[in-house]
Amino acid sequence: MTTSLADGENADDGRATTGRSRRVTISDLARRLQISKASVSYALNGRAGVSEETRRRVLDLAEELGFHPNSAAVALSASRTRTIGIVIARDPALISTEAFYMRTLVGIEQYLNEVDSSLLLRLTGEHGEDLDVLRRWSRQGRVDGFILFDEHDDDPRIPLLKELGVPCVVVSSNAPDDSVGRLISSSEETVELLLDHLVELGHRNIAHISGPFTFVHERLRVQVLQEQAERRGVAVRQIEGSYRYDDGAELTRQLLADPDPPSAIVLGNDLMAVAALRVAMDLGTAVPAEVSILAWEDSPLCELARPGITAVNQKTMERGRAAADLLLRIVTGETEMHEEAPPGELQARDSSGPAA
Repeated sequence: MTTSLADGENADDGRATTGRSRRVTISDLARRLQISKASVSYALNGRAGVSEETRRRVLDLAEELGFHPNSAAVALSASRTRTIGIVIARDPALISTEAFYMRTLVGIEQYLNEVDSSLLLRLTGEHGEDLDVLRRWSRQGRVDGFILFDEHDDDPRIPLLKELGVPCVVVSSNAPDDSVGRLISSSEETVELLLDHLVELGHRNIAHISGPFTFVHERLRVQVLQEQAERRGVAVRQIEGSYRYDDGAELTRQLLADPDPPSAIVLGNDLMAVAALRVAMDLGTAVPAEVSILAWEDSPLCELARPGITAVNQKTMERGRAAADLLLRIVTGETEMHEEAPPGELQARDSSGPAA
């Protein structure tokens, strides 16, 4: 088997160089074979999930380029628990009704089942109890690493896990250079999908009911939405919500009672969008003839509502799989800490229509 190397790279002594010598990585093998890094990892570690042909291609290229996992990664792999941890500091009643977490966890579980690994999950209060669990599980050696959600400013979980020497992957909308694993979801991408759809329908007076501003990803959404709206000559009212049904209902009621109500409302999750639809119907406001209703994240609730709610399919199950895969690769020595989440897709349904 002959594999060409990119300009400026060679495989002398088992290394690839681009200006300077560096060790061949799983990413190098994946790029040359045009397959996923997960497939390369499966093949190298003898796991199920790849065909024998793919496994042979990976092993042949690894031998050709002199790929060898570093000694620290080998030692770490030998002592792994094959378990990842997730500790969520949110109201369990909200999590049980919010599709984001349920679908993300299903994606993570599906992936871990395929690679013969396990998930340790804990729901805690919202007053620092999660830090105690992270600290205890880390010191007890119960998990190989953690997936973190809902990042805050100066989030104490990240420095804690750094201090404990435990890998983590943050499901995030930003990408600081902090040596922390991050699965990055683009706010710009979702904003463009929603705004382009509404502008095409003639909407110029839009309201956005977000989640709590304490979350980094929500403030980034607000910022990007405001910037993109201004570029399109569109007015957007930003209102902080809580992801809860009752909150979505009350804030929608206030907007529709305003002397200058918006022609479209974008809500930060599916549950608030369903609440907004119900309020509009109760008030006799026609959807979408008088107001269009859209959700930032799609779910079966949006699909089953009548009318169906236009939303962005954020590929939450696929993103759960990607976060788990990234974490396990970091645990076994992968040096690339950031990965882009699968792109979302707009699901246009009957709740959005031309502006009145």
